[in-house]
Amino acid sequence: MEKIMKKLLSTLLVSTAVFAGAQAVSADQNIVANTDADIAVAGTLGADNTKPDAKIPEGDKDWINVTLPTEAIFYNKTTDPIIKSPTYNLVNNSGRPVKISLDKFTPSANNSAALPSNFDLTLDVTGDKVVTQSTSLVKGGALSAAPGDLLILANSVDQQAATDSPQPNPTAVTKNKGTFTFAGQATATTDLNLAYTLSLKFEAVKFQ
Repeated sequence: MEKIMKKLLSTLLVSTAVFAGAQAVSADQNIVANTDADIAVAGTLGADNTKPDAKIPEGDKDWINVTLPTEAIFYNKTTDPIIKSPTYNLVNNSGRPVKISLDKFTPSANNSAALPSNFDLTLDVTGDKVVTQSTSLVKGGALSAAPGDLLILANSVDQQAATDSPQPNPTAVTKNKGTFTFAGQATATTDLNLAYTLSLKFEAVKFQ
């Protein structure tokens, strides 16, 4: 009976600690031939996700802190088929790098069905670590958008990895910034008012 009890108590692996609704990986301990154990618990109230040393589990969505516009436009003229657009900023305020991906590009139900057959529209991005510089959204008047990674913005102190030296001067931080704009062409003989929703996805990049 004693041997059976020892086998039942021989391996107790504590691999995670849960606090404030988040899960964090911890070291393991083996409890052998003993009936009690202590687990060190660390808690953080008001964790600041703009700081690289914030006690937030790697890869958790609580790292996401990105500034981007709520609206964007593109246009051209009846006398010029080239599509123009302002340049819009993307800023990562997080203590971790953030990957930005295209999720979908959805037209409004009120859009005209008679789009120009040569209507091409692309989403163009710039940044420190661009994955896809130009993504087709509309091709030949038909939707062509496919999900895919766009770029990875460095963290709030210009780190893409934990081994990168942080930028101590906030005014000199540049790698956490990117831009997007629209480009393309279309021949329009009259004004067509179009509406779309550009859906982006964000993923906190783990520090290794």
